[in-house]
Amino acid sequence: MGSMLRPTRTGWWRDACAAAYLSDKGEQLIRRAKNNQDAIVNRRWVTPAIRKFRRPNRDSAVHANAGPRIDGPHDTLSYPTTTLGQMLEQSAGRFGDTAAMVYGKTCWTYSQMLEQVNRLAAGLAGLGVGKTDRVLMMLPNCPEFVTSFMAIQKLGGVVVNAGPLMGSDDITALCRMTEPRLVIALDLQSPLLAKIERNHGDLKCLWVCLKDYQKRFKRLGYRAKLWQARQGSGNNGHGQQIADLLAQSPSRPPTVAPDPNDTAVLQPTGGTTGALKIAQLTHRNLLANATQLSLAVQLKPGQDRVLAILPMFHVYGLSTCMITPIFNAATILPVTRFHGTQLLEVIHEHRPTIIPLAPAIIEPVCTIMESIKDGPDPALVDVLRSAVVTSGAAPLTADASRRFESLVGVQIVQGYGLTEASPATHTNPINCPRENSIGVPLADTRVRTVDPGDPTRDVPVGEPGEMLVSGPQVMTGYFKDRQETDNVLTVDAAGRRWLHTGDIVKVDQDGFYYVVDRRKDMINCGGLKVYPRKVEVVINKHPQVQDVAVVSRPDAVKTEKVVAVIVLHDGVEGRDQLIDELRAQCREHLAHYEVPKTFEFVAKLPRTALGKLQRYQLRKSGDVAQPELAGKDQV
Repeated sequence: MGSMLRPTRTGWWRDACAAAYLSDKGEQLIRRAKNNQDAIVNRRWVTPAIRKFRRPNRDSAVHANAGPRIDGPHDTLSYPTTTLGQMLEQSAGRFGDTAAMVYGKTCWTYSQMLEQVNRLAAGLAGLGVGKTDRVLMMLPNCPEFVTSFMAIQKLGGVVVNAGPLMGSDDITALCRMTEPRLVIALDLQSPLLAKIERNHGDLKCLWVCLKDYQKRFKRLGYRAKLWQARQGSGNNGHGQQIADLLAQSPSRPPTVAPDPNDTAVLQPTGGTTGALKIAQLTHRNLLANATQLSLAVQLKPGQDRVLAILPMFHVYGLSTCMITPIFNAATILPVTRFHGTQLLEVIHEHRPTIIPLAPAIIEPVCTIMESIKDGPDPALVDVLRSAVVTSGAAPLTADASRRFESLVGVQIVQGYGLTEASPATHTNPINCPRENSIGVPLADTRVRTVDPGDPTRDVPVGEPGEMLVSGPQVMTGYFKDRQETDNVLTVDAAGRRWLHTGDIVKVDQDGFYYVVDRRKDMINCGGLKVYPRKVEVVINKHPQVQDVAVVSRPDAVKTEKVVAVIVLHDGVEGRDQLIDELRAQCREHLAHYEVPKTFEFVAKLPRTALGKLQRYQLRKSGDVAQPELAGKDQV
């Protein structure tokens, strides 16, 4: 009987392992093979079998009457039917002695992490947190973020993933909408929480202190900041420390069995539009996206190390830096704050194999490496060269991509996603990424490119259109907002749900996608369409331009006019001559209606924590420009 279970590297066994690999039913199959001393979990040979099930990204030819063209591989993976809490148990069961997380000089194995999560879950249950209860998390990247998130999932609770950077008005609105039973926050945020408690007197707080992770000198600074925060808020210890709760809690939490279709995370979004919305992401959504990303990036279970510099309170960081690593029993390397030099030291010391980044991190890191007199340390370059370095959250410019490639010798793998899709929908092949492209759809992600004015009409290959996506990672809707849900989620005649991304894209003959612009950012200039990013690329070529955003403003004659808001490298001397040069440059490369009507100069453009441009703030008539730098020129 045992000989019958011995797998070979060809035939039905490999196919069966591939089909079952990422499903909970595959666990028993894998264990049986391990007992026979056959390392079938090595994806060097499992992955080709999985790919055997994949269909081409798109058909080589589509009949004119075949209906809408739908791009992307279909029905190719077997997805987990477990929940996020069970995912941790499975990883700890298979890789208990593997390092789960390294933070500073402290390391936790998966067995130790599971023990910590179980104890915290028992403590949270004692505070009244149960199935479907919502818990507001306001934490930066730290070990307590991971353990708190997973403990809430073990109880069948729902994480309201706010993070520490939201303002008091947004946090107040979020509390009013979600009515959390508990807040888990950094103790330094007590002034902000004191304001919120005035309107939510029954709100319980659980405090996280990062002082003990700091070096001796920094501990003194942390204590001083904490004292100032408590004095300023009049809060002298209201709530409970998470360390105290852990010390008092039993080692086993209550047994709860949430459904994979239950909401796991309420993720605030709308940072680039200004309107607060909350995406409902289920266990199934998040685990499906972890499965898709695992295949795309080719993670090796129990072997990878993932740099976690992206904020986990954004869904991009949550998925790539926490959920997907735990799904693959990888080692998480949390970094609380971005300091370019310190980040490079962490990379050099811990040698991550997967490095998810954003343009707001890539550009300053390139600047630091370029500033080193004799060039970056060869050992650091070797780590970066051997790792998979990805970029998301905001468009990566060709210049930034080339700078990184010239320093390290490898291309950055750019992808695409949005909060409503848990978040990833596209990525480039890791071995042959294409510059300026967001790549191809992930497994089981179907894509349509439609006329923005008529979503029932698909546009031809090569023409810009709004991108619609459908897949297992797409959210169930916006929390308590049926109108907004109906605006972005539609159902076709076949019953398939489509998410309207609001992004204008083009797809080439090979099935690679390119983001042209945001639909809401598109400017209607006398009936002619102007794509801001196209204009920005031209203006950015001027050597004095450091940053630029092109937006629309109302115009009595042409409905909207094109406005360029510019950040300069060296002040604004010779502004009139500079405007003439910019105008001439635009006229050389753009159509006449695409040339900005107005040029304005500001000290800094408004961006989110991940570097996304907040155009809605710039559409207001010049209010964001600092007076000494503001300047306009009517063309």
